[in-house]
Amino acid sequence: MNQNVSSSADDEGEPVNATRYLPHLLLLLLFSSCSYNKVNTELVNIVLPVAESKPVTAKPAPPPKKKKKLYITFDDGPNKGTRNVLQVLNEEQIPVSFFVVGEHVYGSREQQATWDSLHHNAWVEICNHSYTHAHNKFAKFYSNDTAVVADFERTQDSLQLNNRIVRTPGRNMWRTSTINASDIAKSKAAADSLYSNGFVVMGWDLEWHYNDSMKLKQTSDELILQVDSMLLHNKTKTPDHIVLLTHDQTFVDSLSTASLRKFIQQMKTKQEYELEFISRYPGLK
Repeated sequence: MNQNVSSSADDEGEPVNATRYLPHLLLLLLFSSCSYNKVNTELVNIVLPVAESKPVTAKPAPPPKKKKKLYITFDDGPNKGTRNVLQVLNEEQIPVSFFVVGEHVYGSREQQATWDSLHHNAWVEICNHSYTHAHNKFAKFYSNDTAVVADFERTQDSLQLNNRIVRTPGRNMWRTSTINASDIAKSKAAADSLYSNGFVVMGWDLEWHYNDSMKLKQTSDELILQVDSMLLHNKTKTPDHIVLLTHDQTFVDSLSTASLRKFIQQMKTKQEYELEFISRYPGLK
């Protein structure tokens, strides 16, 4: 009897032929591969629920901060300092208001030429500072309110001014639709007469003072501190509005003119301020 029985025999002792199972194995592998791809495809096609996004409401922008208004005014021109002031204005391009004296316009050829420069300058607003400036005899001048009105009317007519904004010489008086103030009681009647005859009387909140030699007392830095302080502590006639009084004749030399330029340049850099013509002041009719 042959003892070498193959271990690859089946139950009936027949040898196992591996190739007979190959087609089955290939079909099994193909089926498995298809099933795997189907599952992956189904997973890919699954749409996951997306959480609803709430609309984002933009916060409203804060309102722009209200700016403080500075009104730079020059009295008594045209005179020797006026051209220096005009040069600074043309360089810095800011609005200012000149309260002119009628007699000064006709005082000399130079003054009349300066008046022409003022009159045609886009950065200049011209207002009325009387015809005679009371000849600096203020008590006598204001004792006759009819004569005061006539003096201002003379400047108004001779210079053909396009507004009726006036400043009384030697007096800080106000007559607007919102302000009625007088620094000297004896002059009240004259101010009332001006207002009743259609003039608006503008005073000032702060003055750039000068000494007997017409030299400025405050530096530009000191003046800015005063402007800031008055507005901060509500020391002006109208909150957030300040009227500055200066005089043309204090800017006759290079040092004082440089102080004016520095003051204007520094005020221009202060974002909380806006420079305006005096005609933009609240309460003017």
